Amino acid sequence: MRGSTALSKILLLSTALCLFSGTSTAASAESHSRIAATAKAYIAARHPWQQLSTTITVQKLDPRTKLSSCPGKLEAFLSNGAKIKRRTTVGVRCAAGAKPWKIYLPVTVEAYAKVMVARHPIAPGSIISAGDVSWGKRDITSLGYGYLQSLGDNGGYQSRQSIAQGAVLTPNMVTASSIISKGQRVQLNSNDGPVSVSMMGIALQNGALGKRILVKNLNSGKQLEGVVASENSVVLN
Repeated sequence: MRGSTALSKILLLSTALCLFSGTSTAASAESHSRIAATAKAYIAARHPWQQLSTTITVQKLDPRTKLSSCPGKLEAFLSNGAKIKRRTTVGVRCAAGAKPWKIYLPVTVEAYAKVMVARHPIAPGSIISAGDVSWGKRDITSLGYGYLQSLGDNGGYQSRQSIAQGAVLTPNMVTASSIISKGQRVQLNSNDGPVSVSMMGIALQNGALGKRILVKNLNSGKQLEGVVASENSVVLN
């Protein structure tokens, strides 16, 4: 009986030691949430989409990962030459204490902006009007070919290719639409020198705003080149 009591005391003592040891180990391990928060704050302060609504997600560490508790401040960093993108690997390190360490975590940024979306299928060569598009919020970090947020300046856009219903309109899908047509009478303005001169001419090419086209001076018959300035004027140079 006395031996049984002694054995029970030994077992209780062993259990207590194990519990104490486990508590001590847990207390000495660095918090995964603190590591993740450090990486997230680093990206949040530096990503290139500061003016947009964003969602930042840090990939969870393996639960088996044990790092000694850092007595100082954790520091986040990027590898040399690395830039913040949609998915970025961020380093977090502890330089204080007896056992310095560092670990790397993938961090994903989603940034949402209002973009133009095709309301219905658009055929190649079509002039894109307000009735052809709608606006919706999209994660622009996943739009590798860019995006459009408006119909542009006077003249808008013309489709280069077939555009599927629901597709986000990108710059490579469109070209600036012509606002001057071949054969149209236009005003030619010359600002060369101290005096501005205006004359009438005829467009020899279709032209989009800001594009160079050939025109003919009606008075002299000369062929000239200029930049489309509006629906009825070209600036000569």
